[in-house]
Formats: sequence, C-alpha cells, structure tokens
Amino acid sequence: MNEPNQAKGGGLWARLMSVTAEDDDETPKPIPVAEPVMEAKPDVPMAMPVFAEPVPQAVVAEAVVVLLEELDAIPAPLPHNESNTAEELPVMIEAPVVVEAPVAPIAAPAAQLCMACGTPRQGSTSYCNDCGWMFTSADASSAAVSPVSSSRAAAMPATSVLRLRNRYDVGPQICDRRGVTRARGVDSSTGKPIVIVAETLAPVADLDTPVAAIVVEDEFMPGFDDVLIATPIADGPGSWPSIAWEKDVLENAKSPHLPKVIDQFTENGKDYLILEAPIGESLWDAWDNPDGDAKTRYGWLQQLATAAISLHAAGAMFEGMHPGLIVVEPNGVPRVTDLADLLPTSLPLNAPVKATLYTAPELILGPGDADARSELYSFGAMLYSLEYLHHPLEEKDFERQFAPLQITERFPDVHPLFLRIINKTFTRDLYSRFPTDEMTKTDPTGFNELIKTLAQCGRAFDDVRLDIAAWTTTGMVRTGNEDALTVLHGVDTRQDDLGEYAMVLLADGMGGYEAGEIAAAMAMNKLREYLLQQPIFAGLIGKETPKEPFDPKKVQEIMRDALKFANKEVFTASRIPGKGKRGMGCTAEAVYVDSRNVIVGHVGDSRVYHLHRGRLIQMTRDQTLVNRLVELGQLTEAEAEDHPRKNELQQAIGGQPDVMPGTYAGKLMRGDWVLVCSDGLTNHISNKELEKMLTREAANSAEEAARRLLNLVNLRGATDNATIVVIRAS
Repeated sequence: MNEPNQAKGGGLWARLMSVTAEDDDETPKPIPVAEPVMEAKPDVPMAMPVFAEPVPQAVVAEAVVVLLEELDAIPAPLPHNESNTAEELPVMIEAPVVVEAPVAPIAAPAAQLCMACGTPRQGSTSYCNDCGWMFTSADASSAAVSPVSSSRAAAMPATSVLRLRNRYDVGPQICDRRGVTRARGVDSSTGKPIVIVAETLAPVADLDTPVAAIVVEDEFMPGFDDVLIATPIADGPGSWPSIAWEKDVLENAKSPHLPKVIDQFTENGKDYLILEAPIGESLWDAWDNPDGDAKTRYGWLQQLATAAISLHAAGAMFEGMHPGLIVVEPNGVPRVTDLADLLPTSLPLNAPVKATLYTAPELILGPGDADARSELYSFGAMLYSLEYLHHPLEEKDFERQFAPLQITERFPDVHPLFLRIINKTFTRDLYSRFPTDEMTKTDPTGFNELIKTLAQCGRAFDDVRLDIAAWTTTGMVRTGNEDALTVLHGVDTRQDDLGEYAMVLLADGMGGYEAGEIAAAMAMNKLREYLLQQPIFAGLIGKETPKEPFDPKKVQEIMRDALKFANKEVFTASRIPGKGKRGMGCTAEAVYVDSRNVIVGHVGDSRVYHLHRGRLIQMTRDQTLVNRLVELGQLTEAEAEDHPRKNELQQAIGGQPDVMPGTYAGKLMRGDWVLVCSDGLTNHISNKELEKMLTREAANSAEEAARRLLNLVNLRGATDNATIVVIRAS
C-alpha cells in the first residue's frame, strides 16, 4: 500500500531521520510507518526529538505526531513592533500541515549546543561537560534551526530587545533549573547590570490541583530516554526551585555579600525577580594582586564564610562556590554575583545539580547524606584554586573521580596550616571535613571552625621563616680580625601563631692594631645591652613580647638611640687611660628582622642589602667623604671606586661625642634576602655580582651563599677583614 505522506529528500523528514540523497539515487527510499491518528493540541508544546541513529518505527510514528503538533502550535509571523511579544502572538494555523523546507540535505543532525556556553552536547548527557548546564527538552528543540523557527527569527530584527516593565532589558540566558530561568540584563533606569529570574505561572485551573492527580493522556507520556523536568508537589509558594523560595532565602539571610532584590512583578504570565549583579574586580585578579597581603585575602574568605552561615540559617547553600562567582568591590567587600548555584540544605532526591569539579561528591552520589558541610568541599576547592593553582580546577587535579589529588603530591613543601585546611574541606569523605570532634556539638556545619582557621592563615601566610648563616675571614693580607659580629635568633609559638625574629649586630674596627678590635667588641656589648632591655625585643631573650601592633618607626627610633648610646660609651672609653686608645672607633650595623619586616640602624660604611622581588636594594648609604661627593654630583660612581680617600669616614662609633645614625625600613617577603656585611666584602664584590649570586648561583640556602661570597673575596685578594651575615626568607 502506498503511504500518503512519503519522506522526500531535503524536507523535514530528511532532517528528522538524517536521510541524505546518494550520488547515484536522488530520491531516498521511503520508510514505511503506520499512519498515526493525530489530534491537534496547541496548548501542550512538545520538543522535537533529535535522533542520532535509526530508531524503531513506533518511535518514528510518535515523532510525527509531536512534529505536527508543534507546527499546529506555531503562529504566523506578525509585522514587528515594540508592543508585540512572544506571548501576544495569536495562533493562526487551524489544522495540522506538513511543511517541506527548501534546504540542502545534511548528513547528520546538528549537534545540540549548551544554552549557557555554546559547547556541543556529548551524546545524551544530562549536563554540559564545560559549565554544568542542565539540558531540558526545550534545549533539544533549539539544537537545530527548523524552517518555522527561521521564519519567526526573520520576523524579529536582530537588534530587538525584550524589555520588562518598560525598564529591564533582558540579555542572554544563564541557566534553567526546573523551569526557573535566569538571564543577564540591564536596568535601563540606572545602566547597571542585573540578573533576571523568571518563572512561568501555573494555569489558574491547576492551582488547586495536586500534581499527582493530573491525568496525562497516553500519547504524551515520555519515553525512558527523555529528560524529565519534574514539578515538585509543594504545600506553599516557598518550595525549591522557585522565585518565592529564592526571595525568602535572601530576605532571611540578610547578608551584605549576597545580591540584593531590586524588584518583583508579574508580566505576560510569568513571575519575575530582579536581582542586582554586583560589579568589581574578579576574585581571581584581586587575589593575585602583588600589592595584596594574606590578611586581606583571607579576610575576604572569612566574609564569604559568614555569608554561607547566613544562608544555612535560611535553609540554603551553594552547590559550587568558585572564584568566578565572586567579585571584590572597590570598598574591599567581596560579593556573590549570582545565585544560580543555590540549593536547599535538605536536598530532595533527583535534584538537578550542575555536577562541576567544585561540586561535593555526596550531592551527586548520595543527596540524602548532603548537608551544609557539602559547601565546605567547594570552599576548599576554591581556596586551593586561588592559592596554589591560580586557575580553575582541572581533571588532572583529581586522583580519580570525586577524589582530589593530595596536595603534597604536587607541592611537597606546602604550608602545614594550608595542608590542614584543605584536608578538612576539599576531601571526598563528608565526615573528614570540619568540624573536628570538640566543635561538633556547637558547630555542626563546620563553618565557624573554618572562619577561625582562615583567620590563622591570614596571620601566618605572610610570615616568612628565616634561614641564617654568618661567616667572617681575616683575609689574605691582615694579621688579625678587627670585625665583630653578634646574631640573636628566636622562635616562639602560642597555639597556631608562630613568631620568628633575629637581631644582627656587626662592627668593623678602625684605629690601628688592637684599638679597632677593642672598639668593635665594646660596640657589640653596648648595643646588645641597650636593645635587649627594650620590651619589643623581649622574645630574643625568652621573654613574652608585648601584644601591641608592630610599629616600624618606633623600632627605628630604638635603633637610633642604641647607636647613640654605644657611640657615647666607646668615645668615653677611648679617653680613659687603660680602657682603650685615643682615636679608636668602628662602623656599626644594627639590624632587626622578623617574619615581615627588616629595620636597620647604620653608622659608617658597612652595608645592609635587601634583595626584594629579585632586585637588589642597598638599604644603607656609605657615610664617607667620597660618597658625599658623589651625592653632590662632584664625582661619578666610577671615579669614586678608585679615589684615594674612598675609605675616609665622616661618621664612626667613638670618633666624636655624638653621631647621627641613619635608619631604614623594608617589608620582607617570601623569597627575599637580607645581607649584612663589612666593607671587606664590598671592596671586592660589586652590587651586580651580589644580586647574581643570591638570585642564581646560591639560591638554595643562606649557608651556601655566605660561603661562596667569602671564598670569592679570598680568591680576589681579601685586602681587609670580611664579615657577612646572610638571611634567606622562605
């Protein structure tokens, strides 16, 4: 029997069944199907299935019904004007028709694209592999452009913008979760970006009808392979997902770090919620700002954790907190830009989740076990991405599915405190996360303990550890060593806060045999005596340091006073018979280094260098006649190197009744170096060579650097005593 409607090459049948004309046969063979009984139901739109392979005849027949019903429901295009919207277009087609479009045959159906990011759908997966978008039946119908949809698009100019309430311009869609859609937009009254949340209102006749009681006709029952978009049965308007639920969460959370509600209204059969879209620097960029510090960075995370606590109290949590979701406003406040990832803390079965690499495993594998601790997983993943990876998570960051790779496998020298916080958040086992045993009763979500640990990170992560080496050599010409050196190094800890500091005192004697040695030794004793009496340096002698904030200017004043005190003592001793010799004196460097600062007091021509971010800085200035002439422009630096009076000092400890010490301050960072030395070293090694040695040749340890530098001095003749202290910040 001849079929009344045979498939013709290049028409809808060809695109539906991937039928193409062979080179030697322009007309494909018709596929016999049972003629279906069709009933037009324009009020029940169905998505056109896209078949990748030949399918059974029964399924094809069902597809025909669906196709004709869709065509029946499509209105004829109207001339465009600003008042016409999709909801206002009348239905003009009164009977089912079969339309053949004059398009070229294609070899296979078009790949379905993600509505959020445009990535092709992989097979029949429910979620986009790139961004986590959940595909719906509506997405399937938009995967390939149909003839009718093309004509409709032609009727609407590309520049047309849907405006709601004569104020809100609708932009690209972000996501769709069970019929609750989100789109970017602009508030035309302010020009600021917004997020538009939309939800189709239920028909009036169905408002009082439980979902379970609705009778669905057989021909509209979905197949086993269809993606179901279920409508939950709820007792009230606050069920998830819904606009009412989201607004209720925001009103109850009352967090300054979440988007604010701008407006809510109903238009064209839909309920709309307008949310602000906070503007600022992305958390990625703000975190990597070289001028930032750990206290500020981890302060942002503490604020976001407080926002999470507010959400938990309102019955919600984020599925995947990640850096791309956060901006830092100009006032320094971190803000969440959108709530598309918001889930209820009591997650229903078969809840649609995006299932990204930031999603806790139990949200996918066992939603019944999920609770507020599930958000700890994404919080730890975000922290790991920011601090160590500096890019979003990738599959290579996991040992296997849902099991993050242990951080020490890639970063063996990770900060122990960071290792702890990652292993108490970014771990597959829900019960291995915060809270710890002692906090379980008072902090079941673990977020209060997380905030406490983040505060510890903010205090500790800018602290450096001090690797110190000190060496001296008589040199190759002198008989005795008139240099003197003292290094005091202390470490103490209280709970998880660890403090480390060092005091370096160096003197280079002058005034002839024995006199210079006496002056240098006396200067060391008097400097140590004065400085260790100061409360701020109490930790160097095993006493508790004051809790007041560190003040670099105050420490500089202490250094200045200590050098003045030592000068007075040495000068007086040089005038007393039997205690010293008239004219004896020395240079002096008093350097305090802690986990964040380097403070210097200076008299003479010994030097203190600071290698900071790969650049060598000479912190002190030589108090010599020749250097003063260079500063006045009367000599060049090259001329000063060979000047016969280059070692003639303008100031020295013990040379005059009073001195005016120079003081200097700098910030210490991980990877920096501090070098304190006498002129016996700098007479033979240039600043350029020092920088090269510290950054390239001896970058592994302070001991290696100190030995190599003194050996180089001796190889070059060592015409004077040379003393050096090297501090490496790690």
